[in-house]
Amino acid sequence: MGPDQRLQELECENAELRLFRAAFDMAAEAMLVCDNQWRILVVNPAFTAITGFMPDEMVGRTAASLYSTLGDGRFLDDVGEHLRRGSAWEGETWSRRKNGEAYRQSLSIACEHDMHGGSNRHVVMFRDISEACETAEKLWQNSNFDTLTGLPNRSLLLDRLLQALVLAGREHCRAAVLFIGLDGFKTINDTLGMTVGDMVLRECAHRFSRALRKGDTLGRFGGDEFIAVLPQVDKVEEVEAVVRVMLESLHEPLLIEAHQILLSASIGVSLWPGDGEDVEALLRNASSALEQAKAAGRGTFRFFTASMDARAQARSRLAGELSDALSHDEFSLVYQPVIDLSTGAVAGAEALLRWQNRYIGAVNPEQFVPLAEEMGMILPIGEWLTHSALCEAKSWQQAGLGPLRIAVNVSPRQVQQADIAAILTRALDQSGMDPQLVTVEITESLILGSGEEVVRKLEAVRNLGAKIAVDDFGTGYASLSYLKHFPVDVLKIDRSFVAEALRNAEDARLIEAIIALGHSLGMQVVGEGVETAEQQAFLTERGCDLVQGYRYSPPLAAERFRDYVRQARG
Repeated sequence: MGPDQRLQELECENAELRLFRAAFDMAAEAMLVCDNQWRILVVNPAFTAITGFMPDEMVGRTAASLYSTLGDGRFLDDVGEHLRRGSAWEGETWSRRKNGEAYRQSLSIACEHDMHGGSNRHVVMFRDISEACETAEKLWQNSNFDTLTGLPNRSLLLDRLLQALVLAGREHCRAAVLFIGLDGFKTINDTLGMTVGDMVLRECAHRFSRALRKGDTLGRFGGDEFIAVLPQVDKVEEVEAVVRVMLESLHEPLLIEAHQILLSASIGVSLWPGDGEDVEALLRNASSALEQAKAAGRGTFRFFTASMDARAQARSRLAGELSDALSHDEFSLVYQPVIDLSTGAVAGAEALLRWQNRYIGAVNPEQFVPLAEEMGMILPIGEWLTHSALCEAKSWQQAGLGPLRIAVNVSPRQVQQADIAAILTRALDQSGMDPQLVTVEITESLILGSGEEVVRKLEAVRNLGAKIAVDDFGTGYASLSYLKHFPVDVLKIDRSFVAEALRNAEDARLIEAIIALGHSLGMQVVGEGVETAEQQAFLTERGCDLVQGYRYSPPLAAERFRDYVRQARG
């Protein structure tokens, strides 16, 4: 080989080395080359950028110092053992920067073998994946945990429940689902604000968590509802013990923002096997048991039973029939006379809704009205009621019965979700009824849980000339400050107070206070549920304005109400 040819080859080799050096220096991944004893021969700039170590701090040191905090410090020995059986190793591991900060690496190590098969040099490449891991962890957290309480959310709960069922089947034991609902939580949000409500939810989550066994899962299902999954249950008594501790955990008041909040919970329990074949059925049946616990007085628990399932099926059938009730003309109205205590004359009537289903027969309003609210049917049903009642009341005048008042009930959902003044306007136009003879009855709970928008809607009703009455007053603890801000004309004393007034001094004093309160604000007061002469005399003596109840008449069909008025004027 001539000198010129040799020089040309050297130049090519130098150019190739410069290219390799540029790639080494410009690589985004950290790179270091070690001898067969893992002593560092060279590092690239990316290594310094990631670790903080300068080249002169690392060259000559063993690479094991980068991984000395892992396990027993034999990380590279284990990698070397692997490399003796192959030429490369890949994986993820932890290391520390020069400032002591731990970070996660995606690491690959290649081995250069000599002619005898031994290791000559190791080429180590890694990149910092801490941020990517943190992002993935945050995404996983957000997908699986409730941001408010930090508990597993609905998605993770369903997964944990499925795992519990698989484990129960394998271990020949049982699993339990606890459906937990806070009693009266909406009132806390409405009166103290959502910030306090959120703090209440966090504190309840903390207390419930302490009541569980090791291995149990508590999650937030949504709103003020929690789910607890209890795997590996050997005896039902174990579940009952957990439930009782949960209920007792709320016996101590919650101290939130200088407020002492006394709260209770109701719990429904379903068990597998026995109360459902799958996750969905277990949750549905636990929810049904929760409803029974709330109906039993709250602050208690109920296990799911077959009779509850029968009720759930009946409710489902009722919902199906209710959706067609209007189109099949199955609703009707009855009218309970309202009596003027000072004269004994019939002052008007309250229109009450009735449902006669073609298959089921008569359905109690306490059953179908809440269901109609849940289904959103209460809006068209309420409009039908208002229109029908006003048309009937107009016919009383045409029959010569005089200007009798008509009272129609509207649900909180009607007021909140619909333009109640527009509905009343249409009914007034179609019936020709005088708005001065119309009373719109709302519930006390609407006053407690509403804001300015509801006030504006009620004022619009009053601007039409109609009156606003608060039904069942006294059961929801509405205060004078609430009434002052609402356009209310009539207070109706709840029948439960009237029934106990002659036997219970507290109820008697409460009635006296309501009458005095109403009159001081320029309102009329109506006593509901009057059944005896003694109750009538009691209310008369205390200045009650109007009464209604079986003492005078039960609710009557339209024609019978007309006859009642005629006979009363006899």
